[in-house]
Amino acid sequence: METMNEPNKSWHSQERLKILERAVQSARNGIVITDPKLPDNPIVYANPAFSELTGYSQAEIVGHNCRFLQGADCNQSEIAEVRSAIAEGRSLMTILRNYRKDGTLFWNELSIAPVHDDEGTVINFIGVQNDITARKESDRRVSEFYSMVSHELRTPLSSVRASLGLIDEGSAGDIPSGAKRLVTIALQNAERLLKLVDDILDFKKMETGNLDLNTAIVEPDIIVTSVLSSLSQLAANADIQVIKQINTRKSLCADSDRILQVLINLIANAIKFSPRGSRITVAVKDVGKSMHFAVTDEGPGIAEKDKEKLFLKFHQLDSSDTRPKPGSGLGLAISKTIVELHGGTIGVDSAVGNGSTFWFILPLVPKS
Repeated sequence: METMNEPNKSWHSQERLKILERAVQSARNGIVITDPKLPDNPIVYANPAFSELTGYSQAEIVGHNCRFLQGADCNQSEIAEVRSAIAEGRSLMTILRNYRKDGTLFWNELSIAPVHDDEGTVINFIGVQNDITARKESDRRVSEFYSMVSHELRTPLSSVRASLGLIDEGSAGDIPSGAKRLVTIALQNAERLLKLVDDILDFKKMETGNLDLNTAIVEPDIIVTSVLSSLSQLAANADIQVIKQINTRKSLCADSDRILQVLINLIANAIKFSPRGSRITVAVKDVGKSMHFAVTDEGPGIAEKDKEKLFLKFHQLDSSDTRPKPGSGLGLAISKTIVELHGGTIGVDSAVGNGSTFWFILPLVPKS
């Protein structure tokens, strides 16, 4: 039986090798295998996709080190990382500027990994190439868009808001009541647009991991009072009473501007979705080594299935035309990031028909 199984085992092994070879040959990613035992770690195999990606023929590829793809652009810091990984026999993923045979640039997302024999010795390296040029171009355009938003929109919007504010408060002289009403509407919309711009810019910082904190000793009562002052007109226009309950004498170490931003998002949302004549409570209490903030409204409440969607980017539970609620859909996502950067947690307790309580808990001392 053993002698009969031996050829069968060999046949299966050969079939497996054929399948693996066909898979590599058919792959749409460029794949190369190099031999570190030979001088200069040359390519000993390249699949057809690699030739298609680079424009080089098999004869021009095999026997050469992969650095021919960098041409004169050989001072990229990532190249040193690749050399180090090969010297140490370890895996690496990086992005390189590579050049096709016709000289055109393509951005190469390169993944390399060592291949070991039965004794654990590195006998080859396999490199998988992925052309991400389109993605890099998209990233560049997005960066240009954010730059435009920052410089070409935010600056003039700030000036418009400031000018309208001066007119609205009478600093530019008396104006007819009809004109004052129009100025007030324009001011409110300028502030809304500026908030949208700021949300977009914060979203960019959040996506790139550059939403930084400037921490200092913060008094909860001062922050809540400041927030309620800034939202007083919004609450008055909606006929909403906002009450604060500060049940702590402790302070905490936090970024006051960012915590103020979180509270503004939560309270403004509560005002937006609360019925006229209702009440909102902003409560703060200390719980051990943490501070608990809560914004409770008497609004329609939130279904259980919708709670997990609340803190997603660009998501609003009610975006219908029948009940338009202006906003970017970024406020809660940004608030979540800010709270988590402090080492805290954020959530909501709600039931349909029973209002909602949005809360967040911050450590008295943020995580290092």
